[in-house]
Amino acid sequence: MTTRPEPPPWGALITAALARRGLSAREAARRAGLSEGRWRQISGGYQVVSPGIYAHVRGPAATLAKMASAAGVTAAELRAAGRPDAADVLDSQRERGTEAGAELLERVRAMDADQARELLAAIAVQLGISLPGTPADTGASDDAGERRYGT
Repeated sequence: MTTRPEPPPWGALITAALARRGLSAREAARRAGLSEGRWRQISGGYQVVSPGIYAHVRGPAATLAKMASAAGVTAAELRAAGRPDAADVLDSQRERGTEAGAELLERVRAMDADQARELLAAIAVQLGISLPGTPADTGASDDAGERRYGT
């Protein structure tokens, strides 16, 4: 096709959701694990083949579900926009995430205070932040030679 097509309903939905949340396509793509270019192709519904020549793009259901999740779009909204396949994937991802989240929360609740502090310190190290009251070098060893974080 030689004229740029209008975005598909699901692309317009995701773009509007990003605008409501004040989120850029670049940041949303990063959160979804996609390149910004691929994000724009799927949300726009086309890719440029050569100057003035456009090819239709319909993203896979799993990819569109990742995009919807990053943009805060619900499965019901995806269904209404004509992508029930992506809505089903999104529902499935959220169910699995809820189950995994509940299991993780249960495991954290079962920790004693020292284990919880070590977990928190390890997360802080991964995020590149320092916790109040911990030395800058979080890799200090205790008397037994074990690696201890934030204690």
